[in-house]
Amino acid sequence: MKKLMLGTAIASLVANIAMAETKVSGYLETTISMNSTKASSTATEDSNPASIGHEASIDLSTSKELDNGMTMSAGFGIESPSTSSVGRATDQYVKLSSGAVTFAIGNDVTGVTDNVSQEDFTPHIAQSFHDAVIGTGSISGVNTAHGGNGIYLIYKTDMATVETVYSPDSNNGDTTAASANGTRAATSTSAASGYDIAVHGSFGVEGLKAGYGLSKITSTLSSQNDKEGKSYGASYSTGGFTVGAGKSTNTAAGATTDTANTTYGIAYKASDALSVGLYGGKVSDDTVAKDEDYQSIQVGYDLGGMGITLGWYQIENNDGTEGADGEKLEIRTVTKF
Repeated sequence: MKKLMLGTAIASLVANIAMAETKVSGYLETTISMNSTKASSTATEDSNPASIGHEASIDLSTSKELDNGMTMSAGFGIESPSTSSVGRATDQYVKLSSGAVTFAIGNDVTGVTDNVSQEDFTPHIAQSFHDAVIGTGSISGVNTAHGGNGIYLIYKTDMATVETVYSPDSNNGDTTAASANGTRAATSTSAASGYDIAVHGSFGVEGLKAGYGLSKITSTLSSQNDKEGKSYGASYSTGGFTVGAGKSTNTAAGATTDTANTTYGIAYKASDALSVGLYGGKVSDDTVAKDEDYQSIQVGYDLGGMGITLGWYQIENNDGTEGADGEKLEIRTVTKF
């Protein structure tokens, strides 16, 4: 009887919660890519067939002023294609904000350290080297814990934003159901808890964007080194020009050496519709013979409702192998709604 009364009381409370306005947004991205690769300096160049791909997302969000004066916001997205996310809600979050402070619980609520990855300071017009996927190149963003379900604290001012996230189990993500019990075998090798902390902003300088962040995901085994990442960079915009550079250093779980990812570039906005840019990048790893080198030329045009980009990408010493090179030409359209 007590359980029945309690259930009835909870149902009544949920039914009486005032409905908040719901907003729907999203985007559709289509790419046409052509690429060629060489396995080594003596190998024959392989020209691969053209490939057409797409990515789409629908995002639902809501916000409401609560009776206590705080602002509540919540939302989630549905993405396709992704082997881990097709037909399933992703990036769920609930936020409570008061003034400059926001408390949140969710998955990928904000990038935290990923917001200051080297790519965030390189003014790409088309895809970054990481997102363009040139050959089997190992360039990547910074290691981060924000992809797991976590607790976030964000402090935002006109000068800068400070973000932190703590994930009690980095294996929990958008597939973890409500009221699920945590499990972790003491003898297994996997990620345990993790955290990110980052600061970024203009710091009072018009046109400046700078930041620094670090991340750590502990291992379940004390004998294995933790997964770590740190990243920093800066960009500056003036008179239609934007220049920027960033560097991320990652240590894989169990590894004793670091991998450094560096990118830099310059972009120019020739008009309200047309932008052009030049970019470079490098991956340094003590375990391979050669550094990977990247170059790109990018052009973008805004048609007013749809953006079109053209990107040429080149990689040298793919996976650290001398003479293993690759090129990619990609046309990309992005429509937001």
